[in-house]
Amino acid sequence: MLGRQVEVFEAPRGRGPYGITTTPQGDVYYASLAGSHIARIDVETGQATVLEPPTPGQGARRVWSDSRGRIWVSEWNAGQLGMYDPASGAWREWRLPGDNPQPYAVYVDERDIVWLSDFGANALVSFDPATETFQMYPLPSPNANVRQLLGRPGEVWGAESGADKLVVARYR
Repeated sequence: MLGRQVEVFEAPRGRGPYGITTTPQGDVYYASLAGSHIARIDVETGQATVLEPPTPGQGARRVWSDSRGRIWVSEWNAGQLGMYDPASGAWREWRLPGDNPQPYAVYVDERDIVWLSDFGANALVSFDPATETFQMYPLPSPNANVRQLLGRPGEVWGAESGADKLVVARYR
């Protein structure tokens, strides 16, 4: 049996680490809700390099990598979807549709379509980076509050913490 070891590293700027993801290349990134940033973690040293989104105070809540290693960020306070491209160091942001978007969870499927949960619209939202368009999928449960998304080919699964239910969106 192999030995096990747990290490703990300080987060820059203190409190706030919230969501975390790995890229296909093995890089690790996290989102800081309280700090309104994302950071890349050096897996050897545990040191984190802060990467500032263009919108100050946007409230980075969750992160997910696509197949190219781009980092997709749900920006809770700003009602936006953010994308950081490590290859170029560039950021892009898109405001979700609706009057009061509140993107919480984010997940990128095998087609590189980005999925979010939107508390403000009580919906799942997909975003196609190729066309830069959103599509809304209203949830049948009032106040569903989907805080986590995950998927497998052809499906996106969510946990409706506000309704004590599970939801699945199937696509082709």
